[in-house]
Amino acid sequence: MHAGYPVMAHCGPAQSIASVEDIKFKPIWGIIHELGHNQQRRCWEFPPHMTECTCNLWSLYVYETVIGFPREQIFHVCRSRLWTADYVKKGRDLKDWNTFVPLETYVQLVETSGWDSIKTFFAAYHKMTNVPKDNRGKMNLYCVTFSETVGMNLTGFFKAWGWPIEGATERRLSNLLDSVTFVSPHMR
Repeated sequence: MHAGYPVMAHCGPAQSIASVEDIKFKPIWGIIHELGHNQQRRCWEFPPHMTECTCNLWSLYVYETVIGFPREQIFHVCRSRLWTADYVKKGRDLKDWNTFVPLETYVQLVETSGWDSIKTFFAAYHKMTNVPKDNRGKMNLYCVTFSETVGMNLTGFFKAWGWPIEGATERRLSNLLDSVTFVSPHMR
């Protein structure tokens, strides 16, 4: 499959999205994943880590909120939990934070703060100017923006994922409540 306008796919998968009955019983993750690529923005992406992640965030959103699948029954979420366990065992090195591990980061944010916070967070980027071009700067901006969106200091949460959170970011967010509720059993 290929993201674009339109999304291109072989006939088999393409036919599955044309039928409501098929959507309920046949996986259409791939097509939604490709549509998700069209939603990605450089300002919140950290290459190479997120290229195949935020497109899956949109897939998860569609599966849960439009199609109505319970999150624990979605194969890709189960896969993200397995990859995350391996990531934790290996020492949480950011070079290994890719594909389904970042999806688990998002899943934990959604589980704790809901889809509305995710939407509000991404909407904030539409008004931003002077977004850093380097991953370190983008990750710190991301931490600040999400923390301010939910009104909680998430520096500890993102540091637990191996993000390079800077002292200036910690100081900026020090007036917010600490993110104890963001500690996930998948990261222990």
